[in-house]
Amino acid sequence: MYDSMKRTGKMCLIATVLLLAGGLPDPAAAETARDVVRLAVNEDGIVTLDGKPWRGVGVNFFSAFRRTLDNPEDTSYTASFQELAAFHIPFVRFMCGGFFPAEWKQYLEDKEGYFARLDGVVEAAEKAGIGLIPSVFWFYAGVPDTVGEPVNQIGNPHSKTADFMRTYLTDLVTRYASRPSIWAWEVGNEYNLAADLPNAADHLPMRAPSRGTPSERTMADAISSADILAAMQLFVDTVSPLDPHRLLTSGHSILRPSQYHQRIENSWKRDTTAQYCRELLRSHPEPFKLISVHLYPEAQTSGYFNLPFCSYEHHLATLIATAAPAGKAVFVGEFGAASLEETSGVEGAQENFYQLLKAIETSGVPLAALWVYDFPYQEKSCNVTSSNARSYQLEALKELNLRLQAPGQTP
Repeated sequence: MYDSMKRTGKMCLIATVLLLAGGLPDPAAAETARDVVRLAVNEDGIVTLDGKPWRGVGVNFFSAFRRTLDNPEDTSYTASFQELAAFHIPFVRFMCGGFFPAEWKQYLEDKEGYFARLDGVVEAAEKAGIGLIPSVFWFYAGVPDTVGEPVNQIGNPHSKTADFMRTYLTDLVTRYASRPSIWAWEVGNEYNLAADLPNAADHLPMRAPSRGTPSERTMADAISSADILAAMQLFVDTVSPLDPHRLLTSGHSILRPSQYHQRIENSWKRDTTAQYCRELLRSHPEPFKLISVHLYPEAQTSGYFNLPFCSYEHHLATLIATAAPAGKAVFVGEFGAASLEETSGVEGAQENFYQLLKAIETSGVPLAALWVYDFPYQEKSCNVTSSNARSYQLEALKELNLRLQAPGQTP
């Protein structure tokens, strides 16, 4: 979600494309892979689905896989995907790996069982006609903690962390690159919010020793934007030979309003619009065609572009104006306003939600995903189901998708 320093709740979360001996993709397999890729971005930054311009709003189904990792008997995701289809939800974003070392241990110790459970999720989504955006390494400290390295080793291509990431990506992408339900591959969740912090010592990654993290953190666990770019390059170098036509995205939240100055001056000074836009493109180098942002109410009042109030419309217009000339599209990978229920009441949160949803619709943003569906852990803050008090959000998404996908509506 928007600010990892404040939102700790969310964190206290081809069968088969063959490779030739030299590590190069089989041309025939690569061409077959092109045929199953549904989502694309053209040179003008327009998103297409099955070759036609398309817009849609999905949901974050964070625990679709996590629930069956925790309990192999839990296949409730099947009914959930069917329910989402009934609400005309076209795709979900979900955590496609471990969070803490305790979950990654299951992959290391029983790959067959691990992927059998993930197969169940993918197959259930396909049967329901739901697209998938797997966020592979959700928690940026998860893999380094698993292999016993400082977190900054995500930026070292010769580290054990990098070796683990390559191995897992190869296993994952090789298994699913032939599946049309995979719409894009995402690196992880909101890495950018942890980068280049002037007060990094006060915001080191969370500790949960019972789940396998270190009991103490050091400054070697702080990360820079350069570390993140190195991890993203590893992602590209591993995924693209196996699945060369699938879209890639970062999973980043909206940039901090001072990201340029954090990186250059180690300060919280607010960025100009030009500096912000430059950082946005820097954080999404080629071939990352989907520029990821997460948009929440805090973005209106955090001093973006030195404005006392920055509307959702202003944010989205700036993002699109930056992305389109670069041949990229904007993916609002998370959005929502339920966090306002505590401070502004239910009615205030609802009003802000509808404002945000309207801004997404009128802006022309092609892809967005509501946070969060069927995640009881966040029942008090933002969980959305068909039977709780936030069910109106699913109804609103259904109505919006019907409008966006009506004949003649998508540009």
